[in-house]
Amino acid sequence: MRFLRAVFSAVVATLPVLVILLVPALVRGDVDGGSAAGVGSTLLNAAFIAAVILVPKVNGWLDPEVPDWTSSTAMAATGRVWRGRIWLALLAVLALLGIFAAGQTAAYFLGVSAPAMAGGELDYSRFLAQELVVYLLGYVLSLTTYVLMMRVLARRAE
Repeated sequence: MRFLRAVFSAVVATLPVLVILLVPALVRGDVDGGSAAGVGSTLLNAAFIAAVILVPKVNGWLDPEVPDWTSSTAMAATGRVWRGRIWLALLAVLALLGIFAAGQTAAYFLGVSAPAMAGGELDYSRFLAQELVVYLLGYVLSLTTYVLMMRVLARRAE
């Protein structure tokens, strides 16, 4: 159950990322009608960094463990982990980045086998499939892993 609540926390924290991913002009440079891919990639990175920072708070709200992990104490507990156990916190971020890269790679291979641009036209169903793979395997699964690791590290830090 804790895993499912962590997944839901990651989904809630990354909803702005999903909104950006669903707009082809923000994430693709080869879309007709003018592309804002530079702005989109900046917004995407900012939304993901904000999600990484806020996911413990969202998880504390959705899956509280009184008094150590609630919406009001999860950020402080994460801060204690970063101050007291920096190397383990960096390993949690490394796991996040590894899973994120695996999601990006899976979406790349999906894009190679079924390109979103076919005959100069964007096939939105193929585009959507690629972006959902990136979102679910890259963003959501990586944040789920990160928040679960932070919970364990916060519990052991005390």
